[in-house]
Amino acid sequence: MSLLDDVKKLFRRTQPEVVTTSSAPIPTSSNGNVTDVYAKLKADLYRLSVIKTCRLMYDTDSRVKKALRTYARDLVRSGFFIKTKNLEAMQIVVDMQKRLKLNRKLQDMVKLSGRDGDSFYELVVDENLDISQFSRKPTLRMRRNSNDRDTFDDPSKAFYMVPSDMPYDTQVPKDAVWFSDWQMIHVRNDHDEEKRYGTPMWASSTGAFKKTTEGEMDIAVRRKVRAGMRYHHVIEGSEADVLAYKEVNKVALSNPTAALVDFFSNKPGSITTVQGDAHLNEIADIMHHIETMFFASETPMALLGYGGDLNRDVLGDKKDEYDETLDDGREWITEDLIVPLVERQWLLKGILPASVEYKIVWRKAKGITPTMLRDLADGMMRLRVLGVKEDIIQMLLAQFIPDVDLDILSGDGLDSEQFAQNLKGLSI
Repeated sequence: MSLLDDVKKLFRRTQPEVVTTSSAPIPTSSNGNVTDVYAKLKADLYRLSVIKTCRLMYDTDSRVKKALRTYARDLVRSGFFIKTKNLEAMQIVVDMQKRLKLNRKLQDMVKLSGRDGDSFYELVVDENLDISQFSRKPTLRMRRNSNDRDTFDDPSKAFYMVPSDMPYDTQVPKDAVWFSDWQMIHVRNDHDEEKRYGTPMWASSTGAFKKTTEGEMDIAVRRKVRAGMRYHHVIEGSEADVLAYKEVNKVALSNPTAALVDFFSNKPGSITTVQGDAHLNEIADIMHHIETMFFASETPMALLGYGGDLNRDVLGDKKDEYDETLDDGREWITEDLIVPLVERQWLLKGILPASVEYKIVWRKAKGITPTMLRDLADGMMRLRVLGVKEDIIQMLLAQFIPDVDLDILSGDGLDSEQFAQNLKGLSI
């Protein structure tokens, strides 16, 4: 029996048996008429179009890229750790984090899932039944083979990858690559329960993005052709006199960058200054489009360089609201990515996830300072006096110290009281 057969057998024990009378690879609606086929094709074509537009926004507009990058960085912070009393299960997760360099990759996962709306990660299992790597598949070529209830009729054909990014939602190409449900982790951003796919973060701003781009281009062209100062030369005489004047003063007329120019004439005349466009600073309509575009962003535009008109109190309120948004995002990435990854690794190692009581804890973003060390040590001692359990104290402490696991805090011969004393000594 091959390694793949062994893995399939492991996951087959955990899946309910599905009874079906149809072997069709693509889910169909109740009547399967031409209208339904057209609707599926239209929906797939629209999804691909939105993703391509959002990618264009990401590639060409630094504000969109920075907003996604900032959101991913703030959401991931310093990574996560798992809290459980099952030491074997904890060690499996710690080993997997180190093996996959998971904390480093989480930022890209969040950023790309927000850009495309979906991320499909294939799991690769080695001979030791360890998840040795997981690779992101092309979003435009991946399809979720679920039914109208977004469940899999055939778990062995849960996802498939088509050879190109053309719409294929009405039929499966013969050369499509199939994946079982255990092989793929599907991360869906802003997912509605009745839909098979997620939604790109900037999907609702594609129209405002086009207006913003066109408006900013119009402003740039307008400044170039209408901002400069011009001169009106009045030459009394015939057209020949005007031509002669231009020829005599050709050097001065063709040198607009000169700080001082002289003009010469042997007839009465005058030079009148014509000011440039005095309304080039009126860009309220462009700002409206920019603000409309940023309504789709999880990162407030005030935190990305557009907060000049805000006072400190308003900016503080926006920051608090943003922190709540980040908490929601951590719940999303925990449920969509981390929990499936952790539980599948446990299954491969023979541990039933339902038998493990655990919690995913995210670390704090800021680096620890000597003052924070002192405060943490003092806080730990106070919690012990109040009778707080040791495991809770250790879990709270681990959130503030990046790359320090719980087994270090409670390991060989070092209880939390000794650790607190050491922290206090370091911070003085």
